[in-house]
Amino acid sequence: MDLWGFIDFVEANPVLGYDTETTGLNWWDADRDFRCRLAQFGNATESWVLPVEVDPEFAEAAAWALRTAHRVIAHNANFDAHVAEVAFGVTLEELAPRLLCTKISAHLVDPRAVKEQGPGLRLEELTKYYISADLAFEVKGSMTQIAKRYRVKKEEIWSQVWTFDNEYLLYAGMDPVLAYRLFHILYPLIPLKSKRKGLFSWEHRLAHVMALVERTGYLVDEGYAEARVAELLAEEEKWKEIARSFGVENVNSNQQLIDAFTGLGIRLTKRTAKGNLAMDAEVLDGIAHPLAEAVKKASRAGKWRVTWFENALRGRDSEGRVHASINSVGARTARMTTSGSIAAQTYPAGDGYVRGMYLAEAGHVTVCSDFANMELRFLAAESGDPVMIDAFRHDKDLHQITADAAGVSRKIGKMANFLTVFGGGPKALAQQAGVSAEVAKRTLDAFNTTYTHVGKLAEKLMGEARRYGHIYTVTGRRLPVDRGRIYAAQNYFVQSGSRDITVRAILELHKAGFTSWIRLVIHDEIVFSFPKERAEELAKQAAEIMSFTVRGVVVPAEGEIGERSWGSVLDKEGSKH
Repeated sequence: MDLWGFIDFVEANPVLGYDTETTGLNWWDADRDFRCRLAQFGNATESWVLPVEVDPEFAEAAAWALRTAHRVIAHNANFDAHVAEVAFGVTLEELAPRLLCTKISAHLVDPRAVKEQGPGLRLEELTKYYISADLAFEVKGSMTQIAKRYRVKKEEIWSQVWTFDNEYLLYAGMDPVLAYRLFHILYPLIPLKSKRKGLFSWEHRLAHVMALVERTGYLVDEGYAEARVAELLAEEEKWKEIARSFGVENVNSNQQLIDAFTGLGIRLTKRTAKGNLAMDAEVLDGIAHPLAEAVKKASRAGKWRVTWFENALRGRDSEGRVHASINSVGARTARMTTSGSIAAQTYPAGDGYVRGMYLAEAGHVTVCSDFANMELRFLAAESGDPVMIDAFRHDKDLHQITADAAGVSRKIGKMANFLTVFGGGPKALAQQAGVSAEVAKRTLDAFNTTYTHVGKLAEKLMGEARRYGHIYTVTGRRLPVDRGRIYAAQNYFVQSGSRDITVRAILELHKAGFTSWIRLVIHDEIVFSFPKERAEELAKQAAEIMSFTVRGVVVPAEGEIGERSWGSVLDKEGSKH
């Protein structure tokens, strides 16, 4: 390869598209089975592919290019930033000020997934939508064809394909070109209001902080996790044995279940899109028979075992840590999501069963800091509702106020409050609260007559959505609202605004030097590992930094101090429940 030509190319192109090809996504395992195979750099029409696994000289050239470029453009940039650090020694801190992410840019233009009739956020989807459908199919789909040629599964081809396979090199070489082109298409499309509010740089700063959190990882209590695996295996086997007593050898076999239930005289009517008899959770929930219970409980135990505990045990690095994949612009509203070895959003609420697997550092304790009634306080502030604002300012029980107005229990009043925030109607309240449709409607009507300004805000937002097809949040984020779901406008506004309060807290904590102590961010909760002797002081300081005032309404944060495990915070009597 002509390295002198590559050097000339980099020096002539201060803005570079960048991508890597690796053996997998486990960038934290560089000391074991992860390796970077290729590093690619390009502009709108030309790319250079460096076979970095072949010779250290190419890895050094990649590092030099990353440090030399004035701007580096990548899609899903945090992943390739991690690779740059572990493979080339270019740290996250070095690269972050110059790194531009096309995924973030695309989200600010249109955050909708393909299934939501949007362009999507994956590189192939964006290429199809903004550049060329044929190009997306031919280039981005080529790895499937390469895998067929090698006669391996697609997930296996990344480590097995020959470094100098021409199709592989073409696939790799197009990625930085596409990232470069996409950024230059997308950036001008970002709403002016978003740019004026500084949302573009704000989201990039957040992505950097989340990359630092990903890099730190979370310690796993191996003994605890293995004990839970054993328990769940025993639980799974117990229920499978019951299923076998009814002739079902495989609880995941639809046909065996259909045959068994039919043989028991149970009439099955629901069918799949292809016309076959369905055997899903809804069907099983509707069958009052021990076999249905056994199938559900066996499947649940197996899912928990694999998804939560075995996944974490498999995902550990050489130091016993797991590293989450944090999508800083996850949902349409930009609400963050966590996946990979830590599927935190799926953990049962209110107990430490799964969270007990995660440990603060030796000599540290876990502290969980979250916001009190963030969504309702934000709604009160933005709607300017005097009753709601008065309740928060004078520490009145908002849920009881709603309940009293409707003549229902506080529990139902609380459900009505949150359902209003999250876009639910009478049907949802009736189902969740177990009340009649009449009571549900009366409760929500009482909400509307008690907090009149909330309804006015909803009407205003729905009016914007009808007129323009989107709304803007207080931070300048443009959120498309589907024509058939105009009622969701207020939900999007509140959820996105609340998310941004959490983001503001994360960035302020970062400025204050707290990032090395952050282990996870789950919606409005931040999980810390603090030195035990300083836990009370740091928890108080973190809560003060996180607390925020919106239009005169305080959104307070509070820290809960546990023992070493994350689960200990929720298992403490009276906490988090």
